Amino acid sequence: MPVAGPSGRHRRDPSSDGIEEDVPSQRTDDVVNDDEEEQPRRGVKAVKAEKKNERRKVAQDADADADEDLDADPLADFGDQPLDRAQAQKIHGYSQDWDMMRKTKHVQFYGLVKDVATTFAEFGEGDKGDKAEKLLIEMDNLMRNLMDTEAEMVYHNKVLHDLHQRVVRGEEITNVVDKYDEEVQKKISEYQQKTSRQKYTKSDEYVSYRQAVFEVKNPGIAMPPLADLVPREDGDESDEDDEDVQVGGVTQDYKCPLSLTILVEPLTSRLCGHSYSSAAIREYLSLRGGRKQCPAAGCGKAISLGDLAPNKELARKAKDAARRERMREEDSDEGEVVE
Repeated sequence: MPVAGPSGRHRRDPSSDGIEEDVPSQRTDDVVNDDEEEQPRRGVKAVKAEKKNERRKVAQDADADADEDLDADPLADFGDQPLDRAQAQKIHGYSQDWDMMRKTKHVQFYGLVKDVATTFAEFGEGDKGDKAEKLLIEMDNLMRNLMDTEAEMVYHNKVLHDLHQRVVRGEEITNVVDKYDEEVQKKISEYQQKTSRQKYTKSDEYVSYRQAVFEVKNPGIAMPPLADLVPREDGDESDEDDEDVQVGGVTQDYKCPLSLTILVEPLTSRLCGHSYSSAAIREYLSLRGGRKQCPAAGCGKAISLGDLAPNKELARKAKDAARRERMREEDSDEGEVVE
């Protein structure tokens, strides 16, 4: 009869030929569960399938536990009595949890959405192009939803932080759960009243996202002010009355100012922000050593190798730009008519 080991699972005799046989565990206090029934011998495939299902069940349970943790109200146990310093410190910890979750788990999705959207943007006209446009609309909506969720996370963090600070200043706070819920809901309601321009066009993440998609679809053309790409809604100032200066995008140049080819393993100057292919700038600076004038047109900064740093994000973009350039050249060659 099988005996449960320390982990509660049955061990397999490696000497069995295609059949799993239950053997006693090596525990010194081997105890047989009286409720355990004798199990029939099973094939290896059946055992593997069962273990796979067990792992899937464990993962599902973990996800469910995580959801419960997010949905649980950590302040529910505080009651209606005035908060003391110890409880205020717990609130400070909850505030940091929200901020950590936003930074480590949520913000990373912006880059994923941008990468997927730029891939869709590469499709040209025709059926694929039409489908890609629909998918780009969905990706834009997803990007906005992510930003909405991040805004809510910021509000949770801020309200908890403010509650903590009020207790530290000696203010008596009762009914903390009600105050927390009211303040968070108030901020969320105020946010939901904003227009699309007000919520998104001043966000660096959204500007970067739209810039990347526009760049793929319109190579060599600077993106117009983002407000021009987001329709005006009721509540927005007219474009003529808007006091904020709307700055358009810039045309990203992925060519090295020295080699005049697409950047390869780019190094970016901390002094002026210009980038160069690693091999080209190293050769340029090693001719005489020391500092030399930045080779970018119009830049008067003196740079050295110590002022340069690898730029992985630019390297990825330059690689994508080189690939798109090759694709355009191939399409151009296919379109030529040979007489």
